[in-house]
Amino acid sequence: MCVSFMSFRRLCARVAMIAAFAFLMCGPYDRLAAHEVEAGSRRTAVVEVVERLSPAVVNISTDIYESRPANPFFGMQRDPFFDEFFNRFFGPQGERRHKRQSLGSGVLVDKKGHILTNHHVILRASEIHVTLVSGKEYKGELVGSDPGSDLAVVKIAIEEEIEPAGLSTSSDLLIGETVIAIGNPFGLSHTVTTGVISALNRSIQSEDQVFKDFIQTDASINPGNSGGPLLNIRGEVIGVNTAIYSQAQGIGFAIPADRARRVVEDLITFGEVQAAWFGLEVQALDAKLAEYLGYEGTHGVLVTEVYPKSPAEKAGIEVQDILAQADETELASPEVLADVLRAVGVNDEIAFHVFRKGKYHKKTVKSVALPEAMAENYCQRSLGIRVGELTNRAMIGAGIKGVEIIEVTRGSQAEQVGLRPGDVLLKINDRRIPNVQEFRKEFSKLGCRSHVTLQVLRGRFLYYVTLDLRPSRS
Repeated sequence: MCVSFMSFRRLCARVAMIAAFAFLMCGPYDRLAAHEVEAGSRRTAVVEVVERLSPAVVNISTDIYESRPANPFFGMQRDPFFDEFFNRFFGPQGERRHKRQSLGSGVLVDKKGHILTNHHVILRASEIHVTLVSGKEYKGELVGSDPGSDLAVVKIAIEEEIEPAGLSTSSDLLIGETVIAIGNPFGLSHTVTTGVISALNRSIQSEDQVFKDFIQTDASINPGNSGGPLLNIRGEVIGVNTAIYSQAQGIGFAIPADRARRVVEDLITFGEVQAAWFGLEVQALDAKLAEYLGYEGTHGVLVTEVYPKSPAEKAGIEVQDILAQADETELASPEVLADVLRAVGVNDEIAFHVFRKGKYHKKTVKSVALPEAMAENYCQRSLGIRVGELTNRAMIGAGIKGVEIIEVTRGSQAEQVGLRPGDVLLKINDRRIPNVQEFRKEFSKLGCRSHVTLQVLRGRFLYYVTLDLRPSRS
């Protein structure tokens, strides 16, 4: 009995030694396996999206050469384009040219090196620098920009193989769904923030301009994020981060991908956005007008003018027609119609539901580019100014090129902001207008825009004004 007990003890000791040896041999591998399982559980959808698409997000910096003269009009700006002319015309002003850098973000949208960013990121840039996540820097070439949508396209001669982040759709966004923002806030390269979609169809005001149909998010968006992508959990670009609300923290805005796509296509193809024109004007519909026309609907706008040979006339739309709906959008006001038409490109079609003399009709209108011959007429109606060729001999002799305001309509926007005959218009939305022909050309591109920014020269001072374009103009 005693021998058997001793044998059992020796057996147990051997088993214990074998177990200890096995633990020592296998423990590191078990711990490694456990670590791998833990790492796998940490590799969330957000991590995978960031790893895959971060290389497509770039840092954009610009060099802006500008002069700052003594100016009795506080806040008025000078443009580098006119430094030479001002010195020749008015004599040296003791000004110093200096370089200022602007930081922003961008996203590579194709393998040809096209980068989508914001217009305000590259505004008045003399040089554009694009830096990849690898640290390699390229010189950027401005393909085109659109102040009305605050979007721009820059191109680089890219050498690396980088997966582009093409634009997805923003038509099916869900309030509360997870979103990811990647950008360069305060110059901190490739910063990732997450949040949710807080709201859709937001309007925000930036200086004198109102931008509509924005995505609102609580993902942190700070200075330097502008131009970077807003991504969904599948890694699709659903918006372009654009602005922060200065009165609160944790509120950011992005341009929807559906609106950005047409702008990008036009900028890459034409270098500018092709403005669509339908050739009709409308006004709000009140209860008395509706009753007079026998209309019992709850929404709609009244057609007040149809231009000869316009797309609207060709489609059979007439004065006193009530436009109740454009495609699937109910037209509650002229502003709603203007918003719909701003999203339409040249040669696109819109189906209007038209009420006329007690019956509904469907009229499909195919847009065209605004004829240049009508630009001056539209300008006078919308803004209240009529222009002519520059007559100031001193300015002409100094090499300054622009068009002169020869008439300001009483009570118009132009009169209200202080424009007057003799003022010289140098640019429309940062595009030079050296003569009346170029003025017509640039104004004809405005289409259904909500506003226009004019660069005005009065005497020796240069400043900007932003005016609304009438919502009824379509």
